[in-house]
Amino acid sequence: MAYHIPMPIDVFAAFGRSDGLRLLHRPLGLVMPHLMGVMNRRMICRVIRLAGRRIAAPSCGSPATQLTGTSVRSNLCDGRVMFETIAKAVTTWKMDGDFTFSDLTVEPEACGCAIEMPENSLPYVLTHPVGHAEDLRALRVPDPHADGRMPVFVECVRLLSRRFSLLTIAGGSGPFTLAGELMGTERAAVATIDDPGFLAEVLEFCLEVNLRYLKALGEAGAEVILLGEPTAAILSPPSFRRFSGAYIKRLVEEVKQPLILHMCGNVSHLIEEMCATGALGISLDGPTDLRDAAGRVAPHTLVVGNLDPVEVFLGMDAEGVRTRTREMLASMRGFPYYVAASGCDLSPITPTRNIEAFLETVKSYRYQA
Repeated sequence: MAYHIPMPIDVFAAFGRSDGLRLLHRPLGLVMPHLMGVMNRRMICRVIRLAGRRIAAPSCGSPATQLTGTSVRSNLCDGRVMFETIAKAVTTWKMDGDFTFSDLTVEPEACGCAIEMPENSLPYVLTHPVGHAEDLRALRVPDPHADGRMPVFVECVRLLSRRFSLLTIAGGSGPFTLAGELMGTERAAVATIDDPGFLAEVLEFCLEVNLRYLKALGEAGAEVILLGEPTAAILSPPSFRRFSGAYIKRLVEEVKQPLILHMCGNVSHLIEEMCATGALGISLDGPTDLRDAAGRVAPHTLVVGNLDPVEVFLGMDAEGVRTRTREMLASMRGFPYYVAASGCDLSPITPTRNIEAFLETVKSYRYQA
């Protein structure tokens, strides 16, 4: 049943994105990152419980380019263009938060990987420069304010945090995923068995890259970090614990901002290990059983996901999206720390009416925790 009485999150979000209060946004934008940046797990979970409804968080950076007539490539190469696209999405779709685009090639490119950047789809890595120890020693940890496209994302976060008084979410690559790009995914996977010592050296380098970049995003105004670690989905629980989880745990301990860990595919075998990293939340893709995962997470851990980005968002009409969204929401009754989202990044050609249908359905749905 749909209700139209404004909930606390509706009021907060309306204020946070309002054009009418633009004069307040600059001072708020300067102070909010410092206030929100110190929010801990329990504080954010309390906000989730007091929201009055489910919070909606689809990963819709790329399809937002339809609102501004820009290309995916232009957004990923210019922080101000990305900011303007996200600002348009936030105000047009009445989003509950603001966010950067998702791009897991940012760190690899800054570390020396050649990438391919299509005009209207996400870039991908072409070369893997680390084959031996001497290759690793030749690399240096990039400066997030000067190297590659890291400054593009730092600038976008800075502009978002000044314009909106909403939670700003910024993304980055996980250590094992970055190692897989530097070494090649197959080489990294084999190294977990036949060359764990060298893999550990690569992961230490990746951890330092992650730390510097994520800290720069936090200093620019990001209140929450979404860490993408899709490559680690291929690992067994013991291997994940050693070659991914242990490094993510160090990120959680050293980065001030709460971290949400995203993994693609079916990661039902890794739910407990994902929680053991100490992350604020786990973000799950469509193939993972959402309700089963929610029943296994650690206390005060958010579960985020997981409407299928291809089958549902891209392949269905708006009414189909509404139906599947309602089914997902109904399945998560009884779980207070749940955020409704797409399972992964949405395609740039996802119909905007489907994104609107998802958001409207989530906002009108009421549940009993």
